[in-house]
Amino acid sequence: MKRLFSMILVLALSIFAIPAMGEETQRIDSDGYLYFMDYTGDYYSTSVMDSLRRVGYIDPGCSTFFTHNLDGEPITCRNYDIQHQVSKEDPTLTGLNFVLHCKPEGKYESIALADAIWCAPNDPLYRAGGPDLEGFDSALLDILPYQCMDGINEKGLFVSIMRVNIKEGDQPGRFGVAASMLVRYMLDDCANVEEAIAKVDSAIVTPEDWQECHVFVSDAQDHYALIESRNSVVSVIDTDVVTNFYLGYDDMEDYYRGGTLREEPVAMVDKNGEPLYHFGYGHGYHRFVTIASQLDRFRNDGRTIMPESSALVILQSAVQSPYTEVTGTSMTQYSAIYNNAEKTVSIWPFQNYETEYRFDVTGKQIQ
Repeated sequence: MKRLFSMILVLALSIFAIPAMGEETQRIDSDGYLYFMDYTGDYYSTSVMDSLRRVGYIDPGCSTFFTHNLDGEPITCRNYDIQHQVSKEDPTLTGLNFVLHCKPEGKYESIALADAIWCAPNDPLYRAGGPDLEGFDSALLDILPYQCMDGINEKGLFVSIMRVNIKEGDQPGRFGVAASMLVRYMLDDCANVEEAIAKVDSAIVTPEDWQECHVFVSDAQDHYALIESRNSVVSVIDTDVVTNFYLGYDDMEDYYRGGTLREEPVAMVDKNGEPLYHFGYGHGYHRFVTIASQLDRFRNDGRTIMPESSALVILQSAVQSPYTEVTGTSMTQYSAIYNNAEKTVSIWPFQNYETEYRFDVTGKQIQ
């Protein structure tokens, strides 16, 4: 549940007028972890781009995989993980995520999921309640289109970003929000995976800017790819599972934090005793193995097909929560399943898997 003083507010209010950019925000879930916004302003304007300079960092630790439902339609499944806390003094876990509909003139319509806390990471009202609270500065939401962690456009192109832990000596990313900017540019301008890969060379942000994240893309034509930038070298990897370590390289270090090994190596071998996975033990390796090994159960000639309920179970198996003994490195803010063919997204916020919220690419909520 959200903080106590947030719950004291009038829960009956579901629609809040937002003065910034003329937008309207609607609460989706009863706890206030998920909102909807139809963004009609010009987020390519100079004022919005200038506002981006105040955002120094995003940290999307996540898991994504690609499969097909029983109708053979491509679906892309995603956990967004980040451990937001109310404050240094109050370690209560929190979240403020938006279902964001955009239809910019001359570009593709899209529906995406954005983490609004990155719009104002030091604003206590963004961490402690959101638009429900008196004094909430909605003007800071003007950059929300550039805080999308994943999304899909009218052509069925899905895009998501996941942070990677770089090794000592690697070049760091030059611009903390560059990866989520790339998500926006791909959703707005690209119809398929091929065009998304090409966008890497033509976007305003360069590979050197976002090389502490990698980008997973999939489309309605059954294509998918992982795009990585490391030390100014761009790689495109054929993989249907992604977490938080480079897949184009085999030199990841064990994941330590504060001198403690945070993720134990997971040893899995094939029928001949050979290792199934060869990527080292970087951050998210245990989630990678958890997802990949389950996908293999549904794999036939390289293609996986499963009920969407099974895809959700796989997402749940990779959920992160500091309250469990299984994995305590982060917190799953939401799980989502995107249908590339139907251009829809189903969302389960803050590990509440009892209720599904579903939207199409026009922003319409599907009951």
